[in-house]
Order: sequence, then structure tokens, then C-alpha cells
Amino acid sequence: MKIVILIISLLISFCSFSQDLTCSDFKNGTFYVDPDEYIPVGYKIIREGTSQIEIVQDPENKLGEDFNKTSYEIIEWIDDCTYRLKYDETKMKLSDYQQFLNDNNGILTELIKIDGKCMYIKSTLNVNGEIQRIDSKMCLE
Repeated sequence: MKIVILIISLLISFCSFSQDLTCSDFKNGTFYVDPDEYIPVGYKIIREGTSQIEIVQDPENKLGEDFNKTSYEIIEWIDDCTYRLKYDETKMKLSDYQQFLNDNNGILTELIKIDGKCMYIKSTLNVNGEIQRIDSKMCLE
């Protein structure tokens, strides 16, 4: 009986000292985005403060040989859970699509919820007053 009480006490102690992630935990580090219904390939994201590097994970080469699989972005933090993302034209030549996103004030990304080591996000783009939205999930590696 003493062993059972000891085990229960240890489990309670471990659970009470576990740390939940917050938005701040997603400001720096290495993350991944799995393919989904909107995005056919995965991404590895390396983030440091206001800089982000996205590397397309495309082992089957769905996007073709000439697709630039590494992009550089600038993060403008609005608060711990919200940021605006624009492509960094000082580090890469922008495609027409990337230039279009920058010209429309970039992509606004907001935290919806955190579940385990993953952050569910809502990304929006305002084009001529029309809001386009994509929901996705980014997880700590």
C-alpha cells in the first residue's frame, strides 16, 4: 500500500511541475508544419526573433526542380501571440506571389490554441478589403 501511495504522489508531483507552452515558446526555435489539405508539402521553420527561414520538405519533388525550397522572412511581432510575416527581399529574389504578399502588407498570423507542443494558427491576407484565411498547425521539433 505504501508503494501505491508513493507512486501516486510521484505522479501528482510530476504532473504539477509540468510546464505548459505559451506563445513565447514559439518565438525562437525549430518547428515543422506537416502537409495538409491546403499545403501539399511540409515545412521546416527556423525562427530567431524577427527572422524566419522556411525550408520546404518535398522528398517526392512535387513542386519541381526549379522551385526555390528555401525562403527568408521578416517577422513583425504585434504581441506574443500575433505577428505579421513578409518575405525578406534583401536575402532572396522574390517570386511574383511573394511580392504580391508583401505588397498586401504580408500575412497576419494569430494563435488560436496550443495543444501539447503544437500551436494552431490562423493566417490571413487582406486583398482589396477581402480577407483570405488559412488555418494550420506548427509544432516544436
